[in-house]
Amino acid sequence: MILKKVELQGFKSFATRTVLEFNKGITAIVGPNGSGKSNIADAIRWVLGSQSSKQLRGGNMSDMIFSGTQYRRPVGFAEVSLYFDNSDKHLAVDFEDVKITRRLYRSGESDYSVNDKSCRLKDIQMMFFDTGVGKEGYSIIGQNEIKDIVDSNSLERRGIFEEAAGIMKYKQKKLEALRKLSNTEENLVRITDIISEIENQLEPLRLQAEKAKEYLRVYEILKVNEVGLYLNNLQMYQKRIQKYEQDIQVLSEDILTRESELENIKQENRDSINIINRYEEQEQNLKDELNTFLRDLESQRHEIILCNERLSNADSELIKNGKEIEEYQLRENELSKDYLTKEDRRKYLENQYTSYKEKLDLLTAQAESITASLSGSEKILEGVKASLMRHIEETSDSKLVLNNVINEKNALKTQLDMMDNDINKKVLENDSILLAKQDNQSKNIAAKKQQEQLASRRDKSKTEYALLQKRMEQAESAERNLKTNIEILQSNYKLIYDMEKQMHGYKQDVKAVLENKSLNGIVDVVAKLMGTEEIYNTAIEAALGGNIQNVVVEDEEAAKAAIAFLKENKLGRVTFLPVSSVRPNQFNKDEEREILSYKGVIDVAYKLLEYDSKYENIAKNLLGRILVVDTYDNAVLIARKTQSRYKLVTLTGEFFNTGGSITGGTQNVGKVGLLGRHKQLDRLESEIAAHKEKLEQSVTQSRSMSKQASELASDIDKTEQCIIEGNMLTAKLESAISALDEAYKSNTDALNATKNRKKELTDKYHGYDDKIAILNNQIDALSEQIEKDKLKINEYEEGHKEQSAKRDNIYLDISDMKVSVNSIEESLKNNDESLIRIGFEKQALTVKRNELIKRNEQLKEIKADLQDKIQTKSKNISNPEKVEKEKNKAIQELQNKRKKLSQENEKYIQNITDVNRDIMLLSNKISSIEVNKAKTDAEMTAMKERMWDEYNLTHNEALQRHGEIENITEARKEIAEARNIIKQLGPVNIHSIEDYAKTNERYRFFTTQKEDIEKSKEDLYKTVNEMNTVMRKIFKEKFEIINDNFNEIFARLFEGGQAKLELTDQSDILECGIDIIAQPPGKKLQNMMLLSGGEKAFTAIALVFAMLKLNPSPFCVFDEIDTSLDDNNVLKYCKYLNEHKSNTQFVLITHRKGTMENADTIYGVTMQEHGITKVVSMKITE
Repeated sequence: MILKKVELQGFKSFATRTVLEFNKGITAIVGPNGSGKSNIADAIRWVLGSQSSKQLRGGNMSDMIFSGTQYRRPVGFAEVSLYFDNSDKHLAVDFEDVKITRRLYRSGESDYSVNDKSCRLKDIQMMFFDTGVGKEGYSIIGQNEIKDIVDSNSLERRGIFEEAAGIMKYKQKKLEALRKLSNTEENLVRITDIISEIENQLEPLRLQAEKAKEYLRVYEILKVNEVGLYLNNLQMYQKRIQKYEQDIQVLSEDILTRESELENIKQENRDSINIINRYEEQEQNLKDELNTFLRDLESQRHEIILCNERLSNADSELIKNGKEIEEYQLRENELSKDYLTKEDRRKYLENQYTSYKEKLDLLTAQAESITASLSGSEKILEGVKASLMRHIEETSDSKLVLNNVINEKNALKTQLDMMDNDINKKVLENDSILLAKQDNQSKNIAAKKQQEQLASRRDKSKTEYALLQKRMEQAESAERNLKTNIEILQSNYKLIYDMEKQMHGYKQDVKAVLENKSLNGIVDVVAKLMGTEEIYNTAIEAALGGNIQNVVVEDEEAAKAAIAFLKENKLGRVTFLPVSSVRPNQFNKDEEREILSYKGVIDVAYKLLEYDSKYENIAKNLLGRILVVDTYDNAVLIARKTQSRYKLVTLTGEFFNTGGSITGGTQNVGKVGLLGRHKQLDRLESEIAAHKEKLEQSVTQSRSMSKQASELASDIDKTEQCIIEGNMLTAKLESAISALDEAYKSNTDALNATKNRKKELTDKYHGYDDKIAILNNQIDALSEQIEKDKLKINEYEEGHKEQSAKRDNIYLDISDMKVSVNSIEESLKNNDESLIRIGFEKQALTVKRNELIKRNEQLKEIKADLQDKIQTKSKNISNPEKVEKEKNKAIQELQNKRKKLSQENEKYIQNITDVNRDIMLLSNKISSIEVNKAKTDAEMTAMKERMWDEYNLTHNEALQRHGEIENITEARKEIAEARNIIKQLGPVNIHSIEDYAKTNERYRFFTTQKEDIEKSKEDLYKTVNEMNTVMRKIFKEKFEIINDNFNEIFARLFEGGQAKLELTDQSDILECGIDIIAQPPGKKLQNMMLLSGGEKAFTAIALVFAMLKLNPSPFCVFDEIDTSLDDNNVLKYCKYLNEHKSNTQFVLITHRKGTMENADTIYGVTMQEHGITKVVSMKITE
């Protein structure tokens, strides 16, 4: 098997994925200090299962993850993979290529895998046991570890020998067997406790189950007889119901006959009523006709009055309309006169309008002639003005050019002034840049110093954090132990509490008394009222015997009531101790003083009790004359000496009665531990509280440490952040210094350029004076021409003013004339509107007058109609008294006929009442029978429900399963006897049969389990002994070989001398230490501690080579183990490596030139980027 390659990502200084491929032979890894060479060895050790951050040169496991640099962010995990060529099946797996990977996250979680399949750390460790490779192996050795082989004590160096001897696999199996043995013993204790508890429950449950079985037997007898009686009664009820149904049938037929008679009478009555109703209807019709006649008569009289009123109103309206017609005619005549006047006014205005219009046209023609004359002179004037404007514009342009030249000159002057300022400013800026550079250089030095302080503070915090983490792990382990103890104590507490609550071990009669809450004056059982120290529990319980279940009551009356309860329910017998009447029974003082002086006497039993003072007489009564003795032998001596006059009890429970009899052995089930239960509950409760308090304190302490750790972690992170920020500040300051250098150079160049530009602009400034003189001459010539143009304009404007004034006067006349014309037009418009209005008003009056004339014609026609209507109505109401008399006579005749028929109808009603009474009597009889039937039905239903409630049987099921009772008297006797037996049995737990079966099964199960565990325990002891035998044999053989190899290789490397290994204890070769004794050439045989550093290192290397010779490791990683060797020894060291490189692949981390020269392949390790390791490889042949 060879190590093909190592792949690292995020491990320590390997920020990015890095692959190192290894060939057979010797591979050297070289590089400057701090470049990350040893991180490769740490990575290999880490993958193979190392859990020691110290061994991996870190404060904690999170230090294995790349933590970032100034320019790189931290990563979230570290991962390393080892690739092996397993074609020789050196590893016990079915793969020719094996890849082992470990990944660690910042959360602290680790993942392990073999060929990318998840596995446990244990699986990887087991894979490499006895191969020389592993955390305890000799295949990976660093500079410090080569010293530890020599400097460590004899016991600490055993691990490397055990790995070389090949017993690590056996040792691991032994440790697993011992761990299983420990677990087995714990399980055995637990199962023994469970079996003991089940044994305490089993006997009471057996008694309860037997009682329940007896109850079920008697209950079945009761059920058979009661169900039979129920069936007899049900048959009787069914016969009774059939008789009721027959009686109801007969009475129902009688009711039908009488109801038929009743219907005939009712029909005759209905016919008579129909005739009466017809008479009433005819009578009502006649009355309605009479009322209608009287209403019509009154209505016609009222209409005549209304017609006379309307006739009078028509006459009044005719008179009013005649007057309005006359008024309308007068108004029409007035409007006709106004219309004629307005027509004359219109003609006058039209003539005046024509005259003014002709004058306006003449004035307009004169104005247009003058305007045409003015237009010609204006064109000439416009030409002169245009010339003037052109000269003015040219003058303006010249002045503008002049101003621009002057402005440019002034701007140039300003620019030159600004250049002077700029030159001065840049000189000052250069001075400032030099000062800022000095300031940044000072800050940079201070920042670097602060970085060093922060780094020191960070390292200190990390050390504190690692220590705190260790303390937190210890605290967590302590908390787990406390929680486990609390769970055990709570389990024990619950077990005893349940026993106490369910009164396990107490007699049924005692339990019945204590559970009956209706009994007054019951205090409690003696076992609960008294206690003692645990050491005296067995003695006091033996002394009390059956008295431990005596019931303490307040007085004799309470005892009497309890005894009556026991007798009534036949529950048994109980001894009661009334507090008011029990008297003490104790030794007198002289007698007590004498017997307490006997050897082995501890005290009088009652004095060892703890109880309330009010129960003192009871304690003295029960135990006042019983002595507690320490041992059985002392009790025998006291009994002989006192001729057995006193009762004695030993601490182990043997009881010596007066007269000489001795009681001893195992106590009966149900009487064990009654006295100590409540005391034990108090003790357990105190222990649980104490443990919880300790747990709470531990949790508080853990929280405090967690908080402190969090604060430290936060401080470390903040310090790291400060360091990062400091690095950034340093980089920033250095960048600023460089920038200031650049700024100074740039500023100097700009200053020189400004000075050159200033010279050019000064020459340009002096050339503007000639341009200004030429422009001033042009402006003077243009000003003279402008004055000439202005004189011409004044001459033309004088003549133009005279013509304009004349034209303006004509325009004023035209304006006045237009006003007059407009005024006449407005008057014509108003006159026309008046004519239209008068025409409309006259037309409206004519319409209203014609409407009134038409209305008068209508009123005359209405008057004629009303007069005709009055005459007609007057004729219709002649002789109304005769008609009214005839109607009243017909009504009276109909009333007489109706009265006669009503008298006949009363007979029918009497007959109907008689028949209804007969039907009601028959119905009442039926109702009475139905009530009796319903009662019988209800009794049957109740009986069926009782069968269902008591025996869960329906009627049909009862008929199928049970027959009717032939001997009812015998059945009732058996029912009474069964009820009496059930009453005597008292409370019965039906479930106890099942509970007993389950508990018994559980008892057998745990008994079998106990036997299996005991057998397993024996097997484990046998396995451990076998492992010890095999390991002793192998270790002894291999140790002797290593010793011989060591002596041989030592002599070869040192070119003489001798060395040997010695076991510190030959009788215990598996646990004893191993001493190394070496004698270099020319020196005495001496202990390793007296050798020089180089000799120690070379001796340790010789020992490693001795182990490799015995059990060659597939590969070895030696991290600078050649540091302490001189050049000559390095050559010897390399020579040995070359001889064995065909069997073992060597990876050497070294600084030594001799080692490098002997390497087949060299990897160069460097840090081109701060904090990041980079690897470069080359073959020596290249």
